[in-house]
Amino acid sequence: MKCVVCGERKGKRACPAKRALICAQCCGEKRVLEIDCPESCEYLKVGRQREASTNYSRHLRPSDPAKAKKYQYVLSNLEDVVSSLEYVIAEERRASRHLTDKVAAEAVDLFLQTLQTEDKGVLYERTSNNLEVEALRRRLRDVIGSHRAPQEPGRTVLKLGDAIACMELIRDVLAGHISAGAASTSYVDFLARMLPARARVEGGGASIIIPGR
Repeated sequence: MKCVVCGERKGKRACPAKRALICAQCCGEKRVLEIDCPESCEYLKVGRQREASTNYSRHLRPSDPAKAKKYQYVLSNLEDVVSSLEYVIAEERRASRHLTDKVAAEAVDLFLQTLQTEDKGVLYERTSNNLEVEALRRRLRDVIGSHRAPQEPGRTVLKLGDAIACMELIRDVLAGHISAGAASTSYVDFLARMLPARARVEGGGASIIIPGR
């Protein structure tokens, strides 16, 4: 029996969303993005675990020992911040099929430049005329802002240097995904596939790209 999604390859997996057989390729590439997968689907769970376990090893390989040490610190101590950043990028991708890695990279770079300028003692917010870039940039800014000036009593205040380190990590992971083509969506699609249904950013949460967290 043919896959009900592509109609070309043989359907071998029972898809609970389609209530029919689909091929492994469509299952892997289109889950969550084009197929409304229930969270109970075993193929979804296994696929997420596999992607999460290989993401950093493939796309974050700093050759500089100092940078590697810094990123280990971020992953060990600032997971809630990284998680919040991951979620907003994933939500933007789920909301817009036009969001590409290039757009995400521009938003990340702009906000990172703003933080780096502040670190030099100058307050200057860099913005974009591109509406998609600007929308994501603002959300990234708001996430970091909520961690730097938390409303909840007793919550740890994020230092500017740590905020910069988190954004640099996101930038380098994203750079590892970007291909030569401007329309690449490897990184944003990965995050969108990892985002649980009806997920919301509420001061962090389980990371969607850090394996085993």
